Amino acid sequence: MDNEQITPRGDILIIDDKPANLQLLSSILKEHGHTVRAVVSGAMGLIAARTVKPDLILLDIRMPEMDGYEVCRQIKADETLCSIPVVFISSLEEVFDKVKAFQSGGVDYITKPFQLEEVIARVESQLALYHLHRQAEKLAIVQERERLARDLHDAVSQTLFSASVVAETLLFQNKDQPEQIEIGLEQIYNLTQTALAEMRVLLVELRPDTLIRASLKSLLEQLGGILRTRANVEVVIEIEESLALPQDVHITFYRIAQEAINNITRHAQATWARIALDGRPHSARLIIEDNGRGFLFGEIEPGHLGLLNIQERAEKIGADLAIDSAPGQGTRILLEWRDNEAR
Repeated sequence: MDNEQITPRGDILIIDDKPANLQLLSSILKEHGHTVRAVVSGAMGLIAARTVKPDLILLDIRMPEMDGYEVCRQIKADETLCSIPVVFISSLEEVFDKVKAFQSGGVDYITKPFQLEEVIARVESQLALYHLHRQAEKLAIVQERERLARDLHDAVSQTLFSASVVAETLLFQNKDQPEQIEIGLEQIYNLTQTALAEMRVLLVELRPDTLIRASLKSLLEQLGGILRTRANVEVVIEIEESLALPQDVHITFYRIAQEAINNITRHAQATWARIALDGRPHSARLIIEDNGRGFLFGEIEPGHLGLLNIQERAEKIGADLAIDSAPGQGTRILLEWRDNEAR
């Protein structure tokens, strides 16, 4: 009873061209409370997975037309399916390339003939990990919404409040002082431009599809505008007109730039910054630098955790990252990505 409370039940998709294997695995898993769908080919498996996303896939390796390795690669290349754990099925007398299985995206394997205890242990172990992963994703979404709410309050609301204070002051300004009125109007204009720039960035955050569709050039220019108006920093932007990157690389470059700009705004006390982006076929390079107060890596303050996030994001896409900084000498972030598979 306790085990049933701890281990989540799952929707399991089995892909195997042998009906006897499908029947045996289905009966074992159903007896333990899991929902099971079974198909007899890789092509049917892909259709079934895309129609109703399963919690786990049991995938035979040796199948006609499309083997399990290729099915797994297509699953991992699909943004909507890539997080699903894939457990390979292989017979002991078959040549089973475990390295190839893991390289194609598998997380585990089960060998034939099936052992009841092993099947259940491996399946439920992966289901538990997948369940934890989904919980972490939901928590990340909640935390991101909370961050957006804070940004909306801290940035946009405070900027608009400042603009309203200046406007209210102008209402009582002596009309015989046109210079003071002109200064006040310029302040209101600058504040409203800042609020508009903040809102553009927040709207991108609230609509992930916009983040994917927008060019990296326009996204980085928006971030540069935020830095220019929020921190009164002179920003030099050097970005190529068009740069086509894989979706995950595109998003990671934007997120790293966002973290870097936030660090400059909050901590650098800079008067100048540069954002540069260039690329060639299957590669890209991003540089963000400033003339701020800099820091030592061994003395990173809690507020500088964004730098650690930058390192983690770069690792996920296999990019090279260099961060050069020293007290009083500013900071320079260099991010370089290459598509090694295209070589």
